[in-house]
Amino acid sequence: MAGILVVDDLPVIRSGIIHILEKNLPERGPFYQAADGQSAVMQARAYRPDIIFMDIKMPNQSGLQAMSQIKAELPDSRIVILTAYNEFTYIQRAIQQGARDYLLKPVRPQHLVEVVEKIYAEIVHERRQMKTMDMVKDSLQKTLPVVEANLIENLIRGTLPETETVEETLALLGKRLHRPAVILAKVDQLENLLSVYSSAELQKIYNRMVDIVRETMPEPQRSLVGYSYPARIVAIVSCDQALQSVDRLYALSQQIRAKIEKQMPFTVTIGLGNAYADWHSIPLSYAEASLARRTQSRIASNKSLHIDDVSRLMIDKTGASFYRVQREQELIEAIKLHNLQLALDITTQIVEYFIERFKDSEDFINAVKNNCSELVSLISWAVVGVGCEERSVLDVFHQQIVSLKGLTELADIRAWTVNSLMELFQLGSQQTQVQRAIDQALDYIRGNFSHSDLSLNSVAEAVNLSPSYLGTQFKRHTGTTYINFLTTLRIEEAKRLLRSTDLSINYIAEKVGYPNVTNFYRHFQRQVGMTPAAFRKQEMNWGCKNLESTNETGVLKKK
Repeated sequence: MAGILVVDDLPVIRSGIIHILEKNLPERGPFYQAADGQSAVMQARAYRPDIIFMDIKMPNQSGLQAMSQIKAELPDSRIVILTAYNEFTYIQRAIQQGARDYLLKPVRPQHLVEVVEKIYAEIVHERRQMKTMDMVKDSLQKTLPVVEANLIENLIRGTLPETETVEETLALLGKRLHRPAVILAKVDQLENLLSVYSSAELQKIYNRMVDIVRETMPEPQRSLVGYSYPARIVAIVSCDQALQSVDRLYALSQQIRAKIEKQMPFTVTIGLGNAYADWHSIPLSYAEASLARRTQSRIASNKSLHIDDVSRLMIDKTGASFYRVQREQELIEAIKLHNLQLALDITTQIVEYFIERFKDSEDFINAVKNNCSELVSLISWAVVGVGCEERSVLDVFHQQIVSLKGLTELADIRAWTVNSLMELFQLGSQQTQVQRAIDQALDYIRGNFSHSDLSLNSVAEAVNLSPSYLGTQFKRHTGTTYINFLTTLRIEEAKRLLRSTDLSINYIAEKVGYPNVTNFYRHFQRQVGMTPAAFRKQEMNWGCKNLESTNETGVLKKK
């Protein structure tokens, strides 16, 4: 409702103010009146007036008390204090409690009208702003699914490498991702669906699929769900809480599959990828989910398959429908074997298969580009699988995907795919060489740790790497530094000798690479938490107790 409420304990004041308002601003009515604070609160609740003129000194409940209560219930109400009291404390309290203005009686009629008009101008302006904001919110709500779908597409394709862009979009959607994994569902026997429904009907069907998947998510604010051409629903889910195990992720996919089968006139086959540390690695999880789904769909539809189960399946490799899956698995195997020529041959064959398959498509070039992009994401995943550092692979992958955007000719797309393979393959080969050097370094350290002069420089020289590069790669591949590894190796050997021999501690120290026994004591106590002598005594006591527990037949009794 609207209007103006006048609150004063004197009838002549109330009627006088209302007379001025009715005469000069009749369109601002209706006009209400109350004789005390309690009545003012009741009238405000009932009529929700735009403006309230409030006296301070009134029986039953003062104007300031009534104003405090009204503002608590109706925070948008504009209250103007109208009183004969010109004391600072009253003015201060009124302003603190949210009074819009403070007028002293008697107030001139013209001034009263000006105050009302000014407040109504503010109200109109605020209402316009609110209407605009509501329109923006409504428009945004309609746009959010599109924003979400675009974000998913960019994440799975690897086309959004800027952290700020992704985080800002997630914040706009009110979403968070932690250890994301991809769930990919595609309609079975899509040809039948396309022959029955129009484009408009298909869009409604796909939107309903998105809604079903979104409704099934156990943590909606920690997942993204959207449509991805053709006839695929992609969900990116957080796997650090409700979905922290593969079994739970698989169970969720089964729920999705069952709901779609029950509510839609078709079934879907679902592929599941692994969870990764952050959103940068989503293309790898997507490659896994795509491979798992394609593999499962060639065996039996309307089922779910996790990437970890792909290699354990017995697959009938006959028929043209299996061609892509078979070639992809051969490509992965070629990468594992570091056979570049074989990998190039298979990649070329797969690209030609894409060209032949989509030659009659309305969006031929984009269809080939999208499938070549998926192929490169699969190659990236395979390269990571042979031990290459994940972030290095993703950096190359992102660079390649960015360069794909502007290509419109088949020859360029072919060349891009082959070049992507070679870039990633080279990265994998380099990483394999590094891994081989690290393995050699580990063997060298294990064979020479007793030499007190063994150093990072001498190990680096033995494996033909620079000391600084070896130090960096050693930690990356082993998870510890060279010096920590060497120290642990020496102390473990010292513990074995202390436990199994009666050699002196000085001799043992020198034998494991510590000619300075004080230095040996310091490292041993830091690693074990006690001195070598205390460790030997503890081990001897433990051995004696076990001997006492041996029964007459020589069998060690359980403690």
